[in-house]
Amino acid sequence: MTAAARPAFRRVIAASLLLVALVVVWRVAAWRPQPIVPTDLPDDFVRVSGVAHVHTAHSDGSGQVEDVEAAAAAAGLDFVIVTDHNSLAAKPDEGYGPAGVLTLVGTEISNRQGHLLAMRLPQLTYRFSGDAAEALLDLADVDGLSFAAHPESDRDDLRWRDWELPGSWGVELLNGDSQWRAAGWVGLFGALARYPLNPDYALLRLLRRPATLDRWDEVLSRRRAIGITGADAHGSLTTLSAALPFPSYEAVFRIAQNYVLLDEPLGGNAAADSAALLDALGKGRLYVGLGALAPADQFFFHAERGDERWTMGDDVPAAGPVRLRAGGSLPAHATLTLLRNGIALASTDRVLDQWVPDPGVYRVEAHLPGWPVPWIVSNPIYVVSEEDRARRRRAAALPDPVVVGDTLELERFETRSTFEAVADYTTTLDPQFIAPGAGPDGSNAARIAFQLGTPTADHPSPFASLGSYVTRDLTGHAGLVFSVRSDVPYRFWVQVRDLNPEEPEGADTWQGSVRSTTTWQDVTVPFARMRNVIDDPRGTLELEDTQAIVFLVDIGAVPPGTGGTIWIDNLRVY
Repeated sequence: MTAAARPAFRRVIAASLLLVALVVVWRVAAWRPQPIVPTDLPDDFVRVSGVAHVHTAHSDGSGQVEDVEAAAAAAGLDFVIVTDHNSLAAKPDEGYGPAGVLTLVGTEISNRQGHLLAMRLPQLTYRFSGDAAEALLDLADVDGLSFAAHPESDRDDLRWRDWELPGSWGVELLNGDSQWRAAGWVGLFGALARYPLNPDYALLRLLRRPATLDRWDEVLSRRRAIGITGADAHGSLTTLSAALPFPSYEAVFRIAQNYVLLDEPLGGNAAADSAALLDALGKGRLYVGLGALAPADQFFFHAERGDERWTMGDDVPAAGPVRLRAGGSLPAHATLTLLRNGIALASTDRVLDQWVPDPGVYRVEAHLPGWPVPWIVSNPIYVVSEEDRARRRRAAALPDPVVVGDTLELERFETRSTFEAVADYTTTLDPQFIAPGAGPDGSNAARIAFQLGTPTADHPSPFASLGSYVTRDLTGHAGLVFSVRSDVPYRFWVQVRDLNPEEPEGADTWQGSVRSTTTWQDVTVPFARMRNVIDDPRGTLELEDTQAIVFLVDIGAVPPGTGGTIWIDNLRVY
């Protein structure tokens, strides 16, 4: 190539690259959700759409509840479920706000086993203990709903680590945070470049088939487990150095939704509508859809036998072949796949109509060409025998309290006691802790009558306690047992301290969490379930040289400023 020809060649190359760039920009900017082919639905359910797992300024979100509601309304949603980290501070904002969206408030509970989304629970008088099994017991006590949050996160501290945990907890099948973490920096850079041109397309291109679907099928083989999608929306993207206004609440809300099937439309009564919505959600009467990929509000999945019909979340008696039907208003090239026990059984275009002779857990996925993530994921229909239904109920049952045999008395809290009341200077604690006639049998009992202080920078840990600082040899015993009640439900700590000269106070502290109620109950605290408060996995509680037994109320158990009374009696070991 001559020197004279080179400038012209460069101009051609530059023009070609510019043309390619313009084509790419145009394709991104012009992309729109796939159109659907309208059809009538064969049921009378009302489908309402909404998102769960949303954070506000009450935890690490960037917006207030009203900002979330406005974004949900702009995204065309009917409801939104706020779940701030370990907080129910948004509870006063529940109901219908000015934007006309129904807001429900739950929380995201941090546990050593991973995070749980909790819904359908009242404002609590205590904090969760950090143990998922205890959180599930607390939620069961108030008829709450729970879901493993971002179970396959790339971050180890966010990943769910106890898939064998008993209970009826469900699974977050798709999580926005997990998807962008899995995309890596290259994927995030691409999304950031596309976002100003087309936010929906930019965020959709981050999505991959969630590995959680396979985990969900494993859980479904044992018991019922409701699947939902979680927006995990914060209103911004936090990096190591800054918080970017990307993606917005509205942009995230437009991507994936939970479509809940109701018997009646939402009527504007917040209490009645919330109850109906949560009842349907608790039955598994919903499916997950990517509304940004194509309108997903006209899907159905039914089971039929004779004149009977069932839908998602229902149990179908295993009494002969069942006709399974799925479809609705779908894009022209949608593919429906029927799965039985996690294995693809049949695949068809747009309309699925399949007789199945065998019991199993049946669910449906809808896929669109060119997209690795399912467009729709249904909750299952369970075709099960009565024997299998009983097995599944057992698998979902929470463990019964520990039953103990012979016990050894340590303290009856009569007129004299080895215990003493100790609190920090910001907390009010009645030093007269023996309460005459307050025990379960009319005898004396101990009490912690406290008004917890408020933490400050100089004093971050207000506490009230009742402790016995007496050396004991508890060798051969498995745990503590005692009677407890309180004026309102609380959680508090039971500590056993063993000799360790290397620690500043000369002892290691091992603790377990206890929930009290307004009626007397016997509580067992196995030593094996106590954890070192410094969270050191090494070592074990040395029972032959215990230095103290302490009942402790602090801001890790109840909110700052909490005041009340906890009664304790008949402390024993078993």
